[in-house]
Amino acid sequence: MGTSMHGQQWRHQERWSPRVSKRPRVILAEDDADVRQLVAVALRGLGYEIIEARTGAELLDELGDGLLVGDLSARPDVIISDVRMPGLTGMEILAGLRQAEWSTPIILMTAYADLETREMAQRLGVDAFFQKPFDIDDLVTVVVNVTPTPAPEG
Repeated sequence: MGTSMHGQQWRHQERWSPRVSKRPRVILAEDDADVRQLVAVALRGLGYEIIEARTGAELLDELGDGLLVGDLSARPDVIISDVRMPGLTGMEILAGLRQAEWSTPIILMTAYADLETREMAQRLGVDAFFQKPFDIDDLVTVVVNVTPTPAPEG
């Protein structure tokens, strides 16, 4: 991995509601705390609002009104998800959101990628697919390319 964030303890958990911030909103679903922290710290440092989830069910919970009642202001600008997580998988989330006609960019990452998994993700409309371990700079570049530029603080 290009950047390491070892030694810092993950404690950040926030629940968001419709837009208050002008910062691009990222939902990050990853059951591995170290990977979740690495991605979250890298993107927060660039001004992104990061909502963290440890499971597919938590990801759906964070999507909240944007999913259930179509509240566009509650939708994230991008979703980053592990493929294999407890409960719902990233692939099931991808399939469900595309079936619901969500165009939100979705980035999947996994340590267990085979050709079949990659091809299925592509058929379902994934925007990017990362094999772990990956260079954090490559992931950040994709996020920057698919989201609005973060507004300066202040």
